[in-house]
Amino acid sequence: MVFNKIELVFICLVAFYGVSYGDDCNNDLTSKSTAVKLSHELFCSYDKTVRPVINQSTQIIVHTSIFIYNIHLLEDWEVVQINFQLLMKWKDEFLVWDPSKYDNINFMHTNSKQIWIPDIMSYDSGYSVENSLSSYFLPESMVKVTNEGLIDYNQRVTLSAQCSANMAKWPFDFHNCSFFIGSPIYTNKYVNYTFTNNDDIYVDYSPNREWKIINVDHKCIFYNYDTKDNGSFSHCLIQYDVSIKRYSSMYLSSIIIPAVVISLMRTFTFLMGREYTLRIVLLCLFFISELLYIEFLDTKIPNNGENSVFIVLLYRNSLILTAVAIVICVVSNELYKHGTEDFPINPPEWIKSASAFLLSKRPITIFTHFNNQREELLNEQNMEEDTPNSQRDKNGLFWKTLSILLDRLFFLFTLLISIINFWYLIP
Repeated sequence: MVFNKIELVFICLVAFYGVSYGDDCNNDLTSKSTAVKLSHELFCSYDKTVRPVINQSTQIIVHTSIFIYNIHLLEDWEVVQINFQLLMKWKDEFLVWDPSKYDNINFMHTNSKQIWIPDIMSYDSGYSVENSLSSYFLPESMVKVTNEGLIDYNQRVTLSAQCSANMAKWPFDFHNCSFFIGSPIYTNKYVNYTFTNNDDIYVDYSPNREWKIINVDHKCIFYNYDTKDNGSFSHCLIQYDVSIKRYSSMYLSSIIIPAVVISLMRTFTFLMGREYTLRIVLLCLFFISELLYIEFLDTKIPNNGENSVFIVLLYRNSLILTAVAIVICVVSNELYKHGTEDFPINPPEWIKSASAFLLSKRPITIFTHFNNQREELLNEQNMEEDTPNSQRDKNGLFWKTLSILLDRLFFLFTLLISIINFWYLIP
């Protein structure tokens, strides 16, 4: 009994909606405007789920154009966001009329949700940070319909795609990002998307403060499928390749130039002579500055996986050299203090041997600018026959000269290492 009541209610509902639908398509529109009559006759029995061709074997050609507005790379997420104007044109064989019967109306506008539209989508939208459905399918828009059935769809779209960013050459990094768009349902046999090579793709481009577009190119990637029922068919996905480059002028002034200046200033502290306190203060300031720059870069540059960022390596190496320079400054000052004592100690034989070996190399004597007198002083000599006063003076002069030699050697060493750092680590 209960089931009979349910069946009766269901039949009544079907009858009610069936009559309503029929009445909607058969209303008397004699008092309505011509545009209303045209819209009513076109959409009364229109089914937007059916491909709009009379012969279902007919291919629908969708002419597609893209005009880029802006591009932004989300480095932390390795996602590129592309905002562009999407224009699509195709023919709907169900939306055709004779303008002479409708006051010469040859076009009309309607909402895209009322008609069949190509189901184009981005295959990379799953990487969207916002994860919005509008990134997957075409957003709702007003479309223009002509009397010949030509449809014009024009809407701004935002797509997101994964872009494996290599930050090694930051801030002079260059990235190639790709995204795929196409139909998830129809193959090329039924819907064929043609993408024009429009030269004015940047006509409405709004420059990004961070990124510069180098090139945008596209190509069709064909996928071939074999089925038992329908045989083989091909499916085309459009691959867009976007090349972008970072604007680096600001970073050049704020990060690269300071790295070079700090490195050179640290190197020339070895030529400051006996200004021990000033040298230590300067080197400590350089050390703190480089440490702060590394911390800043850590917050600015995202993790780059297995690849190291060159500019971070440059500051790291510079930080190590500054630490070594502080140690050498302390050692050099202690050596010089030995030479200023009332009774300087005799230098150990291994120090004499090491200094003699170094000064036996002609390039070292040339670059350290040591004269013959200083070379002889640092070479191994038998000083036992000298008077005590002469021995004391020579010992004192030995330590002072050794301090100068140490400073000059490390000046050359740090200068060479700094140049190597600049050559290989400045992007």
